[in-house]
Amino acid sequence: MTLAKSLSYFLKKNGINEIYVNKVKRRGNSYLQDIALNILIKDFKLKETEILGKLKAEEDEIKIFSGKGSEKVNYEIAKDGKRDIIIDFPKFPVFIIDLSLWNRHSEEERNRLIVQILCSINSIRKYLWDYNLSINNFPQGFSLSILNKVRFNVAPEGNAIILNPYGEIEATEELIRNTQTFIIGGIIDRSGWKYATYEMAKIAKYAFPHVKIALRGSTVGVPDRINKIIEIILRVYYGEKLENVILDLQSNADKFNRLLVEKQKGNLKEAIQWLKPSEKVLRRLGIQSNSA
Repeated sequence: MTLAKSLSYFLKKNGINEIYVNKVKRRGNSYLQDIALNILIKDFKLKETEILGKLKAEEDEIKIFSGKGSEKVNYEIAKDGKRDIIIDFPKFPVFIIDLSLWNRHSEEERNRLIVQILCSINSIRKYLWDYNLSINNFPQGFSLSILNKVRFNVAPEGNAIILNPYGEIEATEELIRNTQTFIIGGIIDRSGWKYATYEMAKIAKYAFPHVKIALRGSTVGVPDRINKIIEIILRVYYGEKLENVILDLQSNADKFNRLLVEKQKGNLKEAIQWLKPSEKVLRRLGIQSNSA
């Protein structure tokens, strides 16, 4: 269950099918998700009122009104609300970003890592919230103001795996959907540590299977930024097909690198069909799109 679903369950259980929110944006594909985040992170509450608004969207049988309009709504979710909204938020999946190898990174690499952690929070918030992220084995003095709701040093629970591009096991949709804790090394690949995730796991004493995310048998072309890995896992966890998600989240560089490998194998023409690269990528390969 996503955060949005948990909120709609609470509202319908209390006989509420219309709500007003002053400002609301779509998180992922859901306005309810954004509202639920405001409840958990900014302590928004429910109040009975009479307010006029304009229908913004309808999700899971809940009508969401916002802005100026002519339709009367009897419930508002706002900062000055009085009634607590109890959301039975999803406890799993949990993502652990482990920083055991933080001190092996250069200052530039650490800055890149921080950016990826911040982007990871945004990825998680499309479905869940900050509670579902833990930063483990962080260095002394490590802090980010946006991490006030993120947990720290959470012990893995349930079925746990370590996401590792050199792992012995290849991820499947079934495996992902039956896993509760996903451990990701806080590692910038530019450091050139081929087996850094194994070293991280040894230092942190994680004795869990090492699982790689592959695209048609190869990790080449699979996005490797931490936030992209988390988004791949979440989208598959909530029902999408693994290959479709990888292809959707690939950058031009990811597609180009994979096409180079397929070209060496003599599979370029076929790979172009399923990778669906942009004209920019094709030009970089020296191929005209109409001849592909």
